[in-house]
Order: sequence, then structure tokens, then C-alpha cells
Amino acid sequence: MTARLSLTMIVRDEEARLGRVLRDMAGVCDEMVVVDTGSRDGTRRVARDAGARVLDFAWVDDFAAARNFALDACTGEWVLWLDADDVVPPGVRAELWVVKRELLTGELDAVTTPYHYAFDEDTGACAYTFPRERLARRVTGLRWRGAVHEFLAVPGDRVLHREDLAVEHRPDPATRAGKSRRNLRIVERMVREGDRSPRTRYYHACELRDAGRHAAALDAFAVYLRNPGEEWEQYAALLRMSECAEKLGLTGEAGEHLHRALRLDSSRAEAFLGLGGPYFERGEWAKALPFYAAAAAQKAPVSGFVSPPDYSWRPWDFLSVCLARLDRHEESVAAAVVSLEAGNPERDRLWSNIRWSLDRLPPGHGFRSGRHP
Repeated sequence: MTARLSLTMIVRDEEARLGRVLRDMAGVCDEMVVVDTGSRDGTRRVARDAGARVLDFAWVDDFAAARNFALDACTGEWVLWLDADDVVPPGVRAELWVVKRELLTGELDAVTTPYHYAFDEDTGACAYTFPRERLARRVTGLRWRGAVHEFLAVPGDRVLHREDLAVEHRPDPATRAGKSRRNLRIVERMVREGDRSPRTRYYHACELRDAGRHAAALDAFAVYLRNPGEEWEQYAALLRMSECAEKLGLTGEAGEHLHRALRLDSSRAEAFLGLGGPYFERGEWAKALPFYAAAAAQKAPVSGFVSPPDYSWRPWDFLSVCLARLDRHEESVAAAVVSLEAGNPERDRLWSNIRWSLDRLPPGHGFRSGRHP
């Protein structure tokens, strides 16, 4: 028997985007619950016109409180959450039908999926992704936690990850600064009120960094690391500390944070790429090469924040340049081809580099274009 699936959303002033999400999900979900937290536009009307049940919630600077209000209003055996500025691609919507029919049973507690939340402005490719609990069985104990950067706490450990069900987060750039100020205000209040949890400490530091307060962010990340959370979160904190140190001109300190990240987890690519950067900028190709080779050897992790280019075309691009500058042209061409096949968007530059290396190979090595970058 196919499970009854409820869509749960909290919204505010989303008249322009909400209709698209609801139209897309109406064919997948049996019920759509939209909780409005104080809209001053036509958000409620758009939701009702799309067939959603609309409820009001007085905003109290607490995302979990609003989401739990929406969760409690659902009647389905399973729930699926989205934001108004999320996009569910057609192929994912079709697959959700299959998941609903075949997987949403009492034998499973939740389904996690990738959340693509940042995109390259030039190519549109996903720049950052993070696994989120997207579907959950509606049982006692299923609750949202956290006033900001909230997460869905799932009772039980029968969780299935589906990489093919990625949801895209596409916020309006015009609202980004306002939302960042709001988030910082909320998390600073949480800290003032005595919340010392690792998660709150981590996001406090992240919001300070996003606000451009890099010195304060460095201090906040250091506080977090004295009582840290999960390993992937510690790794991310060290990467962000390195970024803040660079912004402050503290190059040596930036490198130290990357080395700490590498000691914590050498199976991720980001620290290797960061450590290779200064050598690459100075043209010290032989010193940069081992870092890029190590980055290229890593597989994309299944936990934490991930930049897909760091685990596909980016390290091979840097590797190709280093090899060419070291007169290892055959290897450079091979690395450039890997980068191209992995989706490097700068195809013209790479093909130019390939021709440049091919022209420097001795006779008998095939095509020589005579063209240079």
C-alpha cells in the first residue's frame, strides 16, 4: 500500500516563488501544509490556490518552532519538507513517486538526499552540497531542533541515502544579506541565553564569517574547537578559519589551520587544494604538485559540506598545469583530459594548454598542432 505523504513548509513573503514549488509537488504529495510566519504579500492566496492547507504562526525568531508547528499539522504517514526557494528537478519528482510507492514503509525511518545549496554563477554547476534528511516517517519523537540552521532529528537509525534525489536551493540574491543578518541576530541571542552546544557555536562562527567579521569569527571557531561536534564539522571549521586568516593577511596562520584539517582527515580534498595554492601562486610547481596529486586521489565524502569540483575536475586542472611547467608534458595532457571529462567548464583554456604541451613532446608522440596558448 502506497504511503500517504505530506509536504510541510514554512514561508514568509514568498508570493513570487511558492506557486512553482506547490505545483511541482502537488502530483507527488497527498497533502501540502504551508505555515505562514507573517507574510505581507499574496503568499497565503498563492498557497490556497495551489491546493495547500494554510496555517498562521506568529514568528518568534525560531525556525524549529515554526517547522514543528507545520509538522504537527501534517496527517500523512511520511513527511517531505521544502522551502519556497527550493527547486525539485523533473527527474527527481518522477523518482519520488517510485520512492513513495516502494520505499516509504514501516521498515525505514528516513531518506536523506543531497541539498545543492550553492551554484557557480558562470556555469550553473553545483558548487556546494550537503546531505539533508528530506523524507521522514511521522512518528512520536520526530522533531526539528535549532532556532536557526535547524535540522530534523529522526528517531531510529534506519536511514537510506539517495544521491539521485537532489533538491536545489535557489534563493533570491537580493534577500541574501537580510537573511544573513537575521541568522546572526538569532544565533547571537542563543549564545547570550547560554546555548553552548557545539552546533550553535559552529554556526555562530560561520555567521560572523559571512558577515565579514573575520577576526571575531576566528575567535568563535577557536571556542567551538575546544568542545567540537562531529569530525566533518571540525574539518569545515578549520577550513573556514583558514579563509578568515587569509582575509586578515595572516598567511602563516591560514596554512596552520589547513595542516590541522589535514591531520584531522586526510581523506578529503579541500585542505590539500588549499595547501597547494600558495606554492602554485609563487610558481613553485614541484612543491605544489604533491598536494594536487593527493587531492585528485580523494573520493567525495558522504558526510558534511562538499564542493563537487574539488572531487572531480579542479585538482586535475591544477595538476596538469604543474606537470606542464615541470616539462612532464605527456602526464600533463593526460591530467587535462581527465579534468575535461570530469566537467571542467574552462574547456577552451584546457584545450589550449593541451596543444601547448603536445607541441613540446618529442617526435613520434603524435599530433603537433603548432598552436600555442
